[in-house]
Amino acid sequence: MIMGMMNVIPYQNNNEKSDYFGWWYFRAKLFPTIMNDELLNHIASDSRIDRSMVPVVNKAVTKQVVELLCNGHQLNIPHIGTLRLSVRSKGTKTAEEYHAGQCITNVRLVLTPCKEVKEALKKVKFRKVYYTKKGTPGPEPPTP
Repeated sequence: MIMGMMNVIPYQNNNEKSDYFGWWYFRAKLFPTIMNDELLNHIASDSRIDRSMVPVVNKAVTKQVVELLCNGHQLNIPHIGTLRLSVRSKGTKTAEEYHAGQCITNVRLVLTPCKEVKEALKKVKFRKVYYTKKGTPGPEPPTP
């Protein structure tokens, strides 16, 4: 079973125009991005694939995922979920005025998590932390 612990940082809404000015919220404190080499090490340690073959498999999977998505396929990735592309476009008054190349403004990658991931996300624990401006752990701020 996957169990996670996520650090969250409190922050205050300082937008004076907002109806929620002064309210407190949390945002995730993310760790540095895991780069490809470290990810490949994780994959090798969790599988029976020889470490020298992991980059080859990773490259092939990545190529196929990108190619299939760009050709309009949804991809069911076992134990993760379904990947698909979504587009945003500007509207036109008539169908004749609509040209996809000019009207599509954004393409996004959407992940719909599988049941296994949804269940894992429900079990994530949260720890409130405070960080200094330099990104190092710091003391709790004084209470006003």
